[in-house]
Amino acid sequence: MKKKDVDLPDPIELRGFNRTLAEIEWLLLVLVLVYLVLPEEPIEQTLGIAGAVAVFAVFILGFRYLNLFTLPARWKLTIETWAMLAFTAFVVWHTGKVDSPLISLFLLVIVFSALTLGKLITLLEVALIASFYLLAAYTVDGAELFAYSTFSRLMLLFAPVALVAYVTSLVASDMSFSRTFVQRLSETDELTGLPNMRAFSVALNRHRDSAVMRDRPFGLMMVDADNLKEVNDRYGHSVGNQVIRAVAEGIRRSIRSADLVARYGGDEFILLLPDTTEQAAREAGERIRMMVAGTLIDTGKDAVTTTVSIGYATYPSMATEVDDLMVRADEALYASKRAGRNRIFAFSEISEMARARHEDPDSRREPPALPSSLNPESQIEPRH
Repeated sequence: MKKKDVDLPDPIELRGFNRTLAEIEWLLLVLVLVYLVLPEEPIEQTLGIAGAVAVFAVFILGFRYLNLFTLPARWKLTIETWAMLAFTAFVVWHTGKVDSPLISLFLLVIVFSALTLGKLITLLEVALIASFYLLAAYTVDGAELFAYSTFSRLMLLFAPVALVAYVTSLVASDMSFSRTFVQRLSETDELTGLPNMRAFSVALNRHRDSAVMRDRPFGLMMVDADNLKEVNDRYGHSVGNQVIRAVAEGIRRSIRSADLVARYGGDEFILLLPDTTEQAAREAGERIRMMVAGTLIDTGKDAVTTTVSIGYATYPSMATEVDDLMVRADEALYASKRAGRNRIFAFSEISEMARARHEDPDSRREPPALPSSLNPESQIEPRH
């Protein structure tokens, strides 16, 4: 999975910020209109400013409410903030330039950008505002702008804009880090450190949509430890947890970086195998089976081994819907358990009789145990 930029909100949060930006845009318009109606002194470009207000209002209506442009949320917010900058610069230019009482309106844009669009875009906006500020000052003071007293005075007046941008960016970064940390906790299995089913389901549905668009196969695999109950009964749950972690680590070491494994529950795991055919899925399952079988688990007194049963189904040859794919991978898993455990089954290999037997509610989760003489690999094997 791709690493998320912790300085940026996720798409759901961006939709919430989208509503906030709409209110800020209308607030900006209202503040400018109030200044036009109740000026402290006459304004020379009243008609020009009124025209800019009308153009910006039309932009908001067309871009935001009429959906004339369909863009990703981040690009849409970026374009709107730059439009706010242009509108504010025009108004400030015609209401006194560096002495305009509306120059503080730039802070609305800076604060919003720092909270939503990240440090880079905010830095670019601050640089643009600074350039505008110096240009406006140059048209008033000319070459005297570069005199120490004049330049230092201007920088002191501009300092609040830079400080607000800096402090708001720090706050946004800390908030984003905390949000990402909490989200990671909510999507991670505490015992194994693997993603939980909440995170896996999101990734699976997203990948399924991508696979449909690109016409690419993928596999879904279920892996289950064969002897957790026996380990718990003989050594206790702390050793049983070691078994679960050992299986998780064995799976993790056997798969590609593009594959995704999650803890399904108990001692059962689920894998998403992108761009994987039925044969490639079987090969991946065999690597997992051998890796886990060769892992020693220390109990404090001796070492034990465990094995895994594996079932899988592939898209689109065995199912075209995510729910069906999961059900069929699960059926293949329990077919491998009934066949003697420490085996790999594809859904396509299940006979009609085995499928009917698997659907029997009395045998779905607790298949009858085979005699140890017929099923030695499912027993605990202490190693001294």
